[in-house]
Amino acid sequence: MTSLSVRKPGSPAAAAGREGPLERPFSLQIVVDAPAWTQLLARLPAPHLPQSFAYGAAKAAKGWMPRHVVIHDGAEPVAMATVLERRIAGLRVLGRINRGPMFFAETPEPRLVVGAYRALRRAWRGPLVVATALPKGAESDALLRAAGFFRIRGAGWTSGRIDLCRDEDALWRSFSSGFRNRVRQADKAGAVVRIADDAASFDWMVARHEENMRDKGFSAADAIMLHALRAAAPADVTVLQLLDGDKPVAGMSVVRFGAAAEYHIGWFGPEGRRLNAGNALMWATMREMRRRGAAWFDVGGMREGDGYTQFKRTMKPVEYTLAGEWGSVW
Repeated sequence: MTSLSVRKPGSPAAAAGREGPLERPFSLQIVVDAPAWTQLLARLPAPHLPQSFAYGAAKAAKGWMPRHVVIHDGAEPVAMATVLERRIAGLRVLGRINRGPMFFAETPEPRLVVGAYRALRRAWRGPLVVATALPKGAESDALLRAAGFFRIRGAGWTSGRIDLCRDEDALWRSFSSGFRNRVRQADKAGAVVRIADDAASFDWMVARHEENMRDKGFSAADAIMLHALRAAAPADVTVLQLLDGDKPVAGMSVVRFGAAAEYHIGWFGPEGRRLNAGNALMWATMREMRRRGAAWFDVGGMREGDGYTQFKRTMKPVEYTLAGEWGSVW
């Protein structure tokens, strides 16, 4: 691809001598073009939002330098990752990967997993922290240790995915009866969902999100990061508002990336909760993302004991947990 340049690590033979027989001549290909990166994302069986080009641009607005790389085993691309660099006086002091690297095979061979992680260690010598996209379990732990990483934090990202490739009736039937009943109640109450892609609607959503963080005392992506994300990919960020008459009483923002979409931020006012806004907005979101060609929808994170997580479970997503945060200092 003309938009890509190739950067190869040091001597494969020397690396094999240091790290063992699993090592192969892996190389890293730097991607500088957003459409090329998005095309690659669309090939993945399970991409993650923090690995999108737009999310990298959002982190750049917070002082990180994103580097988008494809990892090759010989001529074959096996994985891709957005590596965020923190620099001081021009010197890299930290590399970070969030929910990556992501492999093109649904179940990659152990040799490819170890080789890809070793290639990242070689290219980002010094502190490298990876909130891995590998699934939680002893097998992932063993592969990460074989690649030279050590565990920093065991609690990995947990969420759930909903298959949007089914026909709409099958999708509707997959939800719990309680979820479906609340959508019907919202319809009977006359609630209307407005779908918007304009900047003013997004500004409204961000303002409600910031109010929500202040009122409830939690931290999440701030306005700087959210506006930078939308500026990088305005067609991929959609706002859905629940209207009571002409008044928006709840809202959600969803981000598309590759063949996927993920719930990102939301706000539910008291009138919205009375109208079952969460149910109405989630159902409208899935219908709209399906119409736009998304293959599946990520519910945007789940946490045991959290009330909103219990609500998300009424949509019957396929839940997953990742293998936590790992580090390397060489």
